[in-house]
Amino acid sequence: MSRVTEQYEFSRQFLAGGVSASTRLNRALGHPMFFDRAAGCRVWDLDGREYIDLCCSHGATLLGHGDSRVREAVERVLARGAACSYENELHGQFAELLCQTIPCCERVRFTGSGTEATMHCLRLARAYTGRSKIVKIEGHFHGYHDQVMFSIGTPADQLADETSPARFPGSAGIAPGLAENLVMVPYNRVDVLERVFQEHGHELAALICEPVYYNAGCVLPTPEFLSAMRRLTREHGALLIFDEVLSAFRMAPGGAQDYLGVTPDLCTIGKAVGGGYPLSVFGGRHEIMRHLMPEGNCQHSGTYNGHPVSVAAGLAAVTAYRQPGFYEHIRSLGEQLFAGLTEILARHQIPGRVQGLGARFGLYFGLTEEVRNYRDAVKHQRQQMLQFVAAAIQHGVYFHDYGGAACHHGFCAAMTAADVGEVLNRLDEALRTCRPA
Repeated sequence: MSRVTEQYEFSRQFLAGGVSASTRLNRALGHPMFFDRAAGCRVWDLDGREYIDLCCSHGATLLGHGDSRVREAVERVLARGAACSYENELHGQFAELLCQTIPCCERVRFTGSGTEATMHCLRLARAYTGRSKIVKIEGHFHGYHDQVMFSIGTPADQLADETSPARFPGSAGIAPGLAENLVMVPYNRVDVLERVFQEHGHELAALICEPVYYNAGCVLPTPEFLSAMRRLTREHGALLIFDEVLSAFRMAPGGAQDYLGVTPDLCTIGKAVGGGYPLSVFGGRHEIMRHLMPEGNCQHSGTYNGHPVSVAAGLAAVTAYRQPGFYEHIRSLGEQLFAGLTEILARHQIPGRVQGLGARFGLYFGLTEEVRNYRDAVKHQRQQMLQFVAAAIQHGVYFHDYGGAACHHGFCAAMTAADVGEVLNRLDEALRTCRPA
């Protein structure tokens, strides 16, 4: 029995399900992966097997594992005691850097997780507007708090009509009635969005969306839909919230709002912002953010908000993202990887599609046309994905599995063109063992 299997059996005696988070069970393998160490773009499991990492902590380690700049910043803070729940000079320095980098941010606040960031952001939007309802886009993911845990993985047979998507709960245990504050719309349907604002505009506090829909792989908004979101929220006095927990720093220093050229009223930032340490941020216009206590009457607090270790790591990471040539390197790696994956699929006569932007991408089996929304993505062949993930891991490339669903994968800046070439060679061998579903 391998050490990975032994550790899983041990963990199951004390951890619910044997894991610290539900999605860490890799269904392609039937157990979670247990990693012993990581460096750059590579990880090693408890048995000493090496993998090139195409999960990268779900995007949190954009610089790569164990980046020396981040590690040195953390060590300096640890040497000074790392006292949490107090303010220190790093908070202001990092806030200034974020406000200089993210287009919509005139003021920011630190939180611990992406879930916390969207929760506080939506409360702030309601406090600012005095309204209750939120427009949510079908399939978009905004964390694990109850008010947005709807339509994040709706089964294909529960979708309802596209013009009025189902508010399908993403978990058991959600109190009845919470869905009444959500108005669902499909992605990239301007006509439905306009109708929703005509009918509900007077009671809408905000529209929240993933500006680049990475949680279904990588799906971009059409220019028309992007423009309509900005125009309609302004016309009806609602706030436009970009949930950039995943998209921030992925393709440009200012995130998707920088890349797409549309500035929201508020945004959330997570994953890569902490350089691999637990940190998220929400921010926006000063006139909105001043409604937070102690200036206003909207509560946001927490013992671990702005923990000095995470803030030091984040300051080092965002400084690195702003360095000349960083995104040219990311784009070059992406072009090589995405084109190579597309060519390998075609050569093995496996129908599939790669869609990527910056350092994250989606891989869709059984689909050859552009994926434009959740309803396209849900047609992806899950069993083929599970087969592929298992084969890739067997050949030394780590993909995290999301139950076979279409979701995001990615690479880090520590990779080189040679590393990408090695990934493609390993995946070429892996796909020889896969067959079209």
